[in-house]
Amino acid sequence: MNKFSPLLEDFKGRKVLVLGDAILDSYVMGSTDKLCREAPVPVIQVEDRHYSCGGAANTALNVKALGGEAFFLSAVGRDDAGVRLRCELSARGLDDANILPDQRRITISKKRICAYSNILLRLDDGTSGPLAEPAAELYAERLHLLYADCEAVIVSDYGYGLVSEPVMRQLAELRAERGVPLIIDAKRPLKYSALRPTAVKPNYDEMVELLGIPRLKEGRRAQIAAHGERLLELCGACYVVATLDTEGCILFERGAPPRVVPAAHVHARCSIGAGDTFVGALTLALCAGAAAETAAHIAAGAAAVVMEKEGTGVCTLGELQCWFNGNRKFVRDTATLEARVRELKAERRKIVFTNGCFDILHKGHVNFLNQARALGDILIVALNTDAGIRKLKGDHRPINSLEDRIEVLSGLSCVDYLIAFEGAGPEALLRALRPHLFVKGATYTAESVPEAELVREIGAELKIIPFVEDSTTESLLAKIRELRDAGSVGSSREAV
Repeated sequence: MNKFSPLLEDFKGRKVLVLGDAILDSYVMGSTDKLCREAPVPVIQVEDRHYSCGGAANTALNVKALGGEAFFLSAVGRDDAGVRLRCELSARGLDDANILPDQRRITISKKRICAYSNILLRLDDGTSGPLAEPAAELYAERLHLLYADCEAVIVSDYGYGLVSEPVMRQLAELRAERGVPLIIDAKRPLKYSALRPTAVKPNYDEMVELLGIPRLKEGRRAQIAAHGERLLELCGACYVVATLDTEGCILFERGAPPRVVPAAHVHARCSIGAGDTFVGALTLALCAGAAAETAAHIAAGAAAVVMEKEGTGVCTLGELQCWFNGNRKFVRDTATLEARVRELKAERRKIVFTNGCFDILHKGHVNFLNQARALGDILIVALNTDAGIRKLKGDHRPINSLEDRIEVLSGLSCVDYLIAFEGAGPEALLRALRPHLFVKGATYTAESVPEAELVREIGAELKIIPFVEDSTTESLLAKIRELRDAGSVGSSREAV
């Protein structure tokens, strides 16, 4: 358990209203090895495509994933993109009853063309401007109704006009009647200063525009830290949480010095929407009674979790707990991992599963795990407990404890999640997680894998990967014994 655990548990059931621009994120994935004849551009051979919910929709999904009860108020067009966006929200368990249709609107969409996990091109589409009648009237009615039952409000304004002047006036009236925490994440934060928000979360580009200062490549933290009081005045907020990507964030609070929350060192991938995650976690933390600095630390942790994912991602409550427990990859219980796997499947991610002792990590293990990861998008490694290994291998094993094995395997970029299991086999985990692919090493054949029938039963594929020759734990232990018997290994001091 970490110091934030009780606070994170208090996220559960917090009612948060998210309003703003819903965006359909689509990804066209492929590979390229030639140029087009008609122009000097790469030819992408399409291999896959998937959809995600971006913008304010992603903020709402993050609130839900972190344990809150999200009410999402937005609007889409009566077009294919709008239908797809609503379907994607429903598939992820978010009620789309307050996603209002507008006949005159084209749903906002961002299509990313990718090759080898790199974005080559983005195509944006969608209507800017306020809602047309009668959608605007219905929006006002829903806002009044939802506000009455919420504990906090997030405005996620990507600048497409949905949060119009009439909506702003209504928010001001509602806040005058009942002031719940109001968190602003907007391209133009100045627009909301009259609402006296609780917190505003501008990124570097938004602050540069707001303050009228030059854009720097280095030293941005020192540059922004000098403008704290002005930012607070311009935004009209109790807190300004200035996010600076790899330089972390700075918390500005009236009557207090600036406080820096450093960015975590993560293996950043082609991730989208970490800012949405940040504001969702920040809001829930403030709702749960956290001090502003504590809320900023929690939000930074949630954003870091998403930075390690590809595409438009969310951070779950279980992942955030793991982050603050000190190991982001190790999941302690099946239910948490099962929930995460459901989310990954909804994102069209291919789940690869394997299990083993992984007692003394060697090149055979690393080769095997890299090959397993290459077969899909997410690799889950289930580890035998120490007691389980003793039953399988004898009292002389394991050489390394479960805790040590977890730490070593967590250092491999090819491993996405680790979980421990009791007993000789991972049958219970296979039934719960239902991966797309179950991978074993070449000490097995397709016929000799004990779980082969279960794998077929759950609709998964079984794959056997060859080992690197002479690279097994037993062969390594045999070499150590030979050296010991030959007198090459002396005292522990000499061995070191």
